[in-house]
Amino acid sequence: TLTPFLSVSFPTVPYQHFAHSAIGSDMWEVSLGVNAGRRLDPWLPKAYVQARYAYVVTQNVSVPSFHYSVRPNRSRIDAELGYFLTRRLAVRGLASSQVTHGGLDASAFPPPSQTLSNDLWRHHDQISAIHYLNAGVGVSYSVNRNVDSFVAFEKTAWGENGHALNAGISAGVTWAFKMPWARRDSAYEQLAAEQR
Repeated sequence: TLTPFLSVSFPTVPYQHFAHSAIGSDMWEVSLGVNAGRRLDPWLPKAYVQARYAYVVTQNVSVPSFHYSVRPNRSRIDAELGYFLTRRLAVRGLASSQVTHGGLDASAFPPPSQTLSNDLWRHHDQISAIHYLNAGVGVSYSVNRNVDSFVAFEKTAWGENGHALNAGISAGVTWAFKMPWARRDSAYEQLAAEQR
């Protein structure tokens, strides 16, 4: 299955982006990409692979005292290899990466310049050329046809110009729903019929 997508994200109100605990970069982004996935039949009938590529166009960031602006566009790739231990329980190998096309290297912010009076330093989280590769594992459990739960652990395997993810743990619940006029899910029905 191949599914193209377009997404837009933007801050609804201004917020502090210069902080280690900031919730984001206070910039708008437009992502254009594709999701791809398939079951690994006939080689591994209970396994699947899925991946997502997005090219992210970011807001142009002006640095007033330096008389130039930076647009750190990015390529993001996420991949997952999963295996169903039972009909409801799956284990997953995870990888996520980012390559920044533009932006500034860490060498543009030497320690003497790391002060609040330096415009470039105050915007370093927005304009740095951050590259990384995170890898991890996860477990997911299908409560029913519409509700799934998951736990995942990720760690930075490689990175430049950013902060390493030492131990990223995430957990959550997803709820899938359809509008009354949506098409029937033939792939799900086919899988259910095969397992009867």
